[in-house]
Amino acid sequence: MGTNAPIAKAAIIKWVNGMPEPAYKDINPSSVKQLATTALSLPYEGEYNEELGMNIIEARFEGMSNAEVMWVRMAERAAQGDLDAAKILLDRVLGKPKQSVESTSMSLTYPEYLELMAKKDGCNK
Repeated sequence: MGTNAPIAKAAIIKWVNGMPEPAYKDINPSSVKQLATTALSLPYEGEYNEELGMNIIEARFEGMSNAEVMWVRMAERAAQGDLDAAKILLDRVLGKPKQSVESTSMSLTYPEYLELMAKKDGCNK
């Protein structure tokens, strides 16, 4: 039996007059990464103000990309005590801390191990 499930499509970025335009093709990891990277690199357009009916950009964000604004805001949240924001930033900048693992290897046979445990417990045969 066949299904009539729709085929997933992905946006591939095509540049037209200096602006990105999605061109749809079958989804693959590369196209998803390309779309996300393009969205992050676009110029920041500010936040929509309903009263004015337009986007407003804070002066400090003029000329920045979406990614740059995200990093600045995340750093500000971290500096104000947001531990999740601090962890995300530090993990990305410094890398996640290495985890140490202790390992013990035994070269005893099972009967030898039982004998050793019995000796530790004070039981002699």
